[in-house]
This record gives sequence, structure tokens and C-alpha cells, in this order.
Amino acid sequence: MNQRIKNLDTFRAIAAIVVMIGHIELFRKDNLGNNLFDYIPSGHTAVMMFFVISGFLITYLLTKEKSRYGLISLKDFYLRRALRILPLYYLVILISCFLFTDTPDFKTIAFAVGLLPNVSHVLECGWNASPQIWAIGVENMFYLIFPLIMIVIPNKRMIPVLGILIVGLAILPHFVDYVNVRTLQNSQLAHFNQKFFYGNKFDSLLIGCLVGFVFANNHTSLKVLYNKWLFFVCTLSSVILWFGNIETKHFNDELMSVLFAMVILNVCTNPDLNIRFENRLSQFLGKVSYGIYMYHWIVLLLAFRLLPLTDSTISIVLLYGFTFVVTIGVAWLSYETYEKFFLNLKKKFER
Repeated sequence: MNQRIKNLDTFRAIAAIVVMIGHIELFRKDNLGNNLFDYIPSGHTAVMMFFVISGFLITYLLTKEKSRYGLISLKDFYLRRALRILPLYYLVILISCFLFTDTPDFKTIAFAVGLLPNVSHVLECGWNASPQIWAIGVENMFYLIFPLIMIVIPNKRMIPVLGILIVGLAILPHFVDYVNVRTLQNSQLAHFNQKFFYGNKFDSLLIGCLVGFVFANNHTSLKVLYNKWLFFVCTLSSVILWFGNIETKHFNDELMSVLFAMVILNVCTNPDLNIRFENRLSQFLGKVSYGIYMYHWIVLLLAFRLLPLTDSTISIVLLYGFTFVVTIGVAWLSYETYEKFFLNLKKKFER
């Protein structure tokens, strides 16, 4: 079963472009001084959007599979995920080894090859030539466990279970900090706790799962979630907070994930709104968004190696032009000549 959900590619495209812009400005900040890094939408928040989209789509597809066949095939699910994620993941690692002289230590290699770059990112021994792969590690860990939850938990209990997991995971790092401050006072534990839970937002993935489950089952709560005024408030709030670079002190990622989930649910599935939020360009960028995310750091490293970059306006335009054109071009070429081979194999395991 391979069902395309309208408008979803546009959200993928937005997230990928924001991540790329954020990293361009980060490179400028680290290498050139002048930059707009503190004034642009957060690339980290864009990754939360990716997480929400992933949770939403995976849960929708698994729920439909369970409804149609009475069970979920773990073998087919893991093979589909592996064929979509791993070929490009390992190719990017291999390319970075050939292009850059930075020699990672054994621990870095082990975590990267073992599909846990999120852990090495926390331990500050991440893959320097493509550190953004940490997010792939988060999704790999999630994909390993979440289908088991869907198999074990009956449909009628899934919503409260997901709610408990979301709240529990949101509170957990604060609870660990609370206990640590009052007992162990271990600075290393405090640092690890902050680093791990800042990136490993399984609750953001689960928020996407929750709306995906509600949509797939046509749950009665859709009558509330499809309210046009609620949608308007969530859309306006997400735009103001994200593009205004406004963050709450606590639970910011969770708040943004809830807002993103509400916007995505309504824009992509609400028949009363019937919003067209896509065009040929956004569909194209959404289709190659995984490649954009995976390749852009390598392209940035090459840009700072090959181009005569300064703080001048011409130099900034050159940097943006080079990064966008080369990244999108490589992502498209990769998709058409490399990833499609594995995507065609993936179809054999769709139900």
C-alpha cells in the first residue's frame, strides 16, 4: 500500500530548505563573522517538523496495514525503512571519507556504521563531515521500536498510550535534572541529559504518530481537530514563533511539534478546507528532500574550500547560489540514478 498524501511534500521541502539556510548561516558565523544565524528560523525546529511528518506518515500507513490485513509485517516494515534510508545514509558517509581528510576515530566510525550517529553526536564524537546525520539515528531508533508498540497495543487503547508516552518523554529530562541536582549533582550526567534529550525528540515523533493514528482511523476527535479557527490559530502561532525566532523556556520543541501536527493534519487531510499547498516545484523539492538534507553539509564544506568567500554581498549570493544549486542538483541526480533502484526494490515489500 503506497498512498500519497497531498501537500506533504511541501512541508518536507520547507523543512529541508530551512535546515540548509540555517547551516549556511552557521558556516558564515563560524568562518566569516557576519551572519544572520540568530535571526532566521531555527533549523533544529525544522528537524522537529521532519519528525512530525515521519511519525504521521508511518503511523498512517501501519494503521491502514493493520486494518486491512489484521496484522503488521515487521519484516516488510524494516526492509522498507532500510531500503529508503540506508543506501543514501551509507553513501554520504562513504563520500565524506573520500572528499575530506578528517580521520574519525573508531568510536565515531562504530556509531555511524551502527546507525547510532545521534549517540555519537551527544558524546561529541559525531561524524564531522556530515554531523546532520544525527537525526537519522533518532529515526532509526524510533522505527525499531514503534511498530512493536502498534502490534502490542489494541487500537482502542492506542490514543491514551501515545498520550502517556508523549507526556512522559517530555517530562523525563526535567525529572532527571531534578533528581540529579538534589542527589548526585553529577555535571557529566547533567550535560549528557541536556544533549541527549535536546536532539532525541521521540515525543515529537509520537505527536506525529498521534495525529496519523487519529486520521487513519477517522477518529471522532477529528471533529475538533478539523475546526477552522483552531487551524488558523495553530498556523498563525507556528509561523510567528518559528519565523520570529521566539522560543519558550521549556517544552519549546513539544509546543512546535503540536502546532506542526495540527497544521499538517488540516492542510493535508481536512476535506472541508481543501487547501492546495503544493506546486511542481514544492513536489519536486519534497521528493528529493532526504537528499537535500543528507548532501548539503558536504556541499557547504566544498563551498568554503573552493570559493573565495568574504563578507561581501556578492560573496554571500555566490555562497547561497552554489549551495542551493549544487545540493538540489546532486539530490536530484542521486534520487534518479541511485535511490530509485532501492525504492523500486522497496515496492516489493509494500502491502
